[in-house]
Amino acid sequence: MPYNVFVADDEPMIRYGLISCIVWEEEGLRLLGEASNGEAALKKLQEEPADILITDIKMPIMDGLELVRQAKTLNPRVQAILVSSYNDFEYAREAVKLGVVVDYLLKPTMEPEDLLAIVRTCKAKLDEQQEHIREEARVAQVEHSTQLRRLEGELRNILAGQRTTPAWMPEWMRGPLMTSIWRHVPQAGEAEGALDHLLQLETAMSHLPRLLPRSVSFIMGEEEFLTLLSDQDRDGFAAVEGAQRQLQLETGLLFTVGVSPAFHHWKTLPEACRWAKIASFESFFAGEGRCFAGKIATQQQPESLAQPEDWHGPFHSLREQFSRACASADEEDGRKALEALYDVWQARTYSRAEVISQAQSLLTILWSRGYKHKSEQMMLTILDQLQHIRTIGTLRELMNRVRQEYERQWASEGVELLPGDSGSAHIIQLALAYIQEHYRRELSLQMVADHVHMSKNYFSEQFKKRTGLNYIDFVIRLRVHYAKQMLADTSLKIHDIGQMSGFNSPKHFLKLFKREVGCTPAEYRMRAASGAGGEQSDGKGGRGE
Repeated sequence: MPYNVFVADDEPMIRYGLISCIVWEEEGLRLLGEASNGEAALKKLQEEPADILITDIKMPIMDGLELVRQAKTLNPRVQAILVSSYNDFEYAREAVKLGVVVDYLLKPTMEPEDLLAIVRTCKAKLDEQQEHIREEARVAQVEHSTQLRRLEGELRNILAGQRTTPAWMPEWMRGPLMTSIWRHVPQAGEAEGALDHLLQLETAMSHLPRLLPRSVSFIMGEEEFLTLLSDQDRDGFAAVEGAQRQLQLETGLLFTVGVSPAFHHWKTLPEACRWAKIASFESFFAGEGRCFAGKIATQQQPESLAQPEDWHGPFHSLREQFSRACASADEEDGRKALEALYDVWQARTYSRAEVISQAQSLLTILWSRGYKHKSEQMMLTILDQLQHIRTIGTLRELMNRVRQEYERQWASEGVELLPGDSGSAHIIQLALAYIQEHYRRELSLQMVADHVHMSKNYFSEQFKKRTGLNYIDFVIRLRVHYAKQMLADTSLKIHDIGQMSGFNSPKHFLKLFKREVGCTPAEYRMRAASGAGGEQSDGKGGRGE
């Protein structure tokens, strides 16, 4: 962008000569204007400041030196050239020594090449200043980026339960804040690999400093990132909504965003993160690709698998109908039970957590029907599939998944039932569902056998025969799966997570978790927080879940 030049002189011929003796465009300059006195010049400079000011010293109303002083208040980097007579020579020379102006020209001896040389000197000084400003900006940007990366790491540690105080934080973090969880909603045609997902998140986050200037963002997993932003003007939610819409326009990427209510100290970040995530769960019923405002949630445990004793309404009777239909190979009756339950779910009789847990219970029954002598790896695959159910974003998608699984079971070449009556199959199916619902509490083999009215030994035999796993191994895997979920999604203490997952002591939890996953719970949490996988990748220590 060319520098602006302004000429002020009360003698028209001198002024014309100054203007016409240089081809300004060829020098990378733009003639901004001219004036016959200092006051008229100042009025024009107030509209658009000059970078190079050529002015006579003596002018009516306002002299050249006062004009220079006023011009410097409008643009501190302005370069001034004084035009003087012999009588003002000493005055002009002293002004140059004092740094007020770059140089001076004497009217009687002034030549075009003299003016051009001084103008080029001014331009060189301006270029040098600009480069210095750019370099300062680059250094400041690098320093700011380094500080932000360090802050992101410290915020991750806070979410992971560490008690730490950020070494540096932007000023806006000292005022009202909001947390937003941005979950990517894949669109048709988008790449689906884990690396592609991370690149999409990085692309989205690269736009947010401009769309949400007072914010900091970092990735929380393959599908989502967290943005902490200022709510100083009480417009945080509206700002997030605007950023979400603009981001889709600019990148084509769609996000479901849960936004926490305002909070007043960064130490509240773990709780606010949970509030934002709970808010995003509303998309399960309302649909993906929108922003949802959260509210303060007082419960310590995040939304997760609901306890079955808290369920109410028709689920238990419909599941009983479904289980008997699966055990007796009555395809139509099982379908009727599912369709009735879909209506119940759509009526919001149950919460998102309850619906997901109920779907897991139904799929446990469905996948257990007609077990041949299944391998342990197949059972582990089923457990992974049950874990995946939690990641389904909407009720419609969940119902489609259950419907597809049901149809797939019947549309295949046929499921060969194990020898024995359908009543025995039905009982094991109900036992599996019962385990799925209660594994986070004390749940002995005897308790499950009593629930299905079998002897302990006979139940253990039938369970192993139909699942391929010992009862205790099955329960341990369920508990470890749940612990992994809690470690990744919450900032609860590790020993609390072990207790909530059903382990009777912290030592027992640590031992079995490392045996199953290949790393400690703390290591798994740190890897999950950084977006890396939690399990060991070298094949040592874990069971390769």
